[in-house]
Amino acid sequence: MMRDKLRVGIIGTGAIAQSNHIPGWQQCELAEIVATCDIDPEAAALGRSLAKVDKDRVYSDYEKMLEKEDLDVVSIATPNCVHMPPTVAALEAGCHVLVEKPVATSADEVRQMIAARDSSQRLLCVVQNMRFSDEAMAAKQFVDEGGIGDAYWAKAEYLRTRGVPSWGGFIDNEQSAGGPCYDIGVHVLDLALHLMSFPEPVSVSANTWLEIANKPSVMKHNPKDYTVPEELAVGFIRFENDICVSLGASWALNAPANANNVSIYGTRGGVQMWPFTLVREEHDMMLNSTPSVLGKKGRGSHAEEIRQLALAITSGEPAPVPPEEALITQRILDGIYASAEAGEEVSV
Repeated sequence: MMRDKLRVGIIGTGAIAQSNHIPGWQQCELAEIVATCDIDPEAAALGRSLAKVDKDRVYSDYEKMLEKEDLDVVSIATPNCVHMPPTVAALEAGCHVLVEKPVATSADEVRQMIAARDSSQRLLCVVQNMRFSDEAMAAKQFVDEGGIGDAYWAKAEYLRTRGVPSWGGFIDNEQSAGGPCYDIGVHVLDLALHLMSFPEPVSVSANTWLEIANKPSVMKHNPKDYTVPEELAVGFIRFENDICVSLGASWALNAPANANNVSIYGTRGGVQMWPFTLVREEHDMMLNSTPSVLGKKGRGSHAEEIRQLALAITSGEPAPVPPEEALITQRILDGIYASAEAGEEVSV
């Protein structure tokens, strides 16, 4: 029998859960948070307070939480290197799973997660919340309805001039396994591929640099603790059917300002995300249109993805961000690091 509300457990109640997962599920009328888990006592205490769960439903061991609690959904907001084990465990326990980006730290891990999803017959959804902004959903509709014709090139950039994270385990290789490529590059890469309906990647040529973030600077992090492989990653990805994507992601770069944008170029038009602009050739003119009304979903992008996942679970629909798409993204991320290390283009 279907419950009135989905029973949700949160694994990892640090900053990402506190700012996005917990409030996102609390805004969802179809769900309620009933249990939380974190190995850090301070994060566990704050997570419990924000999630408003009983003290006896706060755990330091996610396996015990999965064993004792009757959960429908598990939301995983642990460090990158700890995404795969709790995801597989939750699926094997019969739970649907929402897991933070990057979905894992290798394509092989993603394949294990997909196999567990298939065996469990539950949904596995990846947090790629950038897709769920009003602008992104409007852009997707415009592209899917033929607004730009056939897309053939995308440019995806998320460049911070001095934005190395000074909290959490982002700069610790044992926790994160990657730098800005994993942290913020995955966002714009996913959005570009989403708008282009995930073409099949063929090869990657890339380079990474670590020149600023491992030295004393105006940033707040301790450069001695910086053990991830890069502060800047730049890649050129080739896909089937002559489609290409240019990607840049940085936490530290000697540029005059931060830059964050995704642009898609096609045979009949184009899309720029910020400021949101639609480009078409009509009436012997190039027309740049800036929509004034984008929709009224009334919630943040994390909350919108959570809402759509809850609807998918209750209606038997596919996950809004299926792991098969995240696998394509992960293959590219693997290729970026492999190409940078080898100093040559690699197949993906």
